[in-house]
Amino acid sequence: MRRTWDALAAGETAVYVGDPATGEAELAGLFGRLGADPRGGTCVEVGCGPGRMTGALAERFDHVVALDVSPAMLEQARANVTAPNVEFVAVPGDRLEGVADGSADALVCYLVLQHLPSARVVCSYLLEFGRVLAPGGEAFVQVPVLGGLFGRAWRGVRGPLVRLARTPDQGAAFRGYRLTSREVEDALAGAGLRVVAGDEGASAYRFSRDRFLRLTRR
Repeated sequence: MRRTWDALAAGETAVYVGDPATGEAELAGLFGRLGADPRGGTCVEVGCGPGRMTGALAERFDHVVALDVSPAMLEQARANVTAPNVEFVAVPGDRLEGVADGSADALVCYLVLQHLPSARVVCSYLLEFGRVLAPGGEAFVQVPVLGGLFGRAWRGVRGPLVRLARTPDQGAAFRGYRLTSREVEDALAGAGLRVVAGDEGASAYRFSRDRFLRLTRR
């Protein structure tokens, strides 16, 4: 995952990885569709990339912990976002290492879970969301959800092909792995997370719908 996103940050492919100029509107859209307007306290941003949403989060929260698996992405984010209340942290590919238990009043994860390479890693992230959320804290999460028999069949065929990919934008750490609705529900339950509000929309991914979730600890 780190090699993939370092390569994308370096422009080794034509993949577009986000424009900070769009971050405020995207963030407002995420909160708005979930009926929320969180402010103050500590926000953990999971997968900050080049800082697309980080500056807008810094205007809302007292402290922002912006996490990414890619040091190269974090370097770009630091250049794009100079707010003094932002802390940038490199994390492993399956844990929010360095973020204390129960320390996040809010957590934002947008356009990230869709790129994780396996069901195990997606579920690990959700477990970590439950770990770092403070009592009464909320997570705002976007995840594409796979639907139908055709979707599951496609996932079975697609997996081996993705593992054979030789370029960063074709491999599993970019193309990602989609969970079914039942798998998402089971992962949330295992992480001790409860859905407060949800919404759905069209997804860029075949046989999938984007699900937007407002989560709190059970």
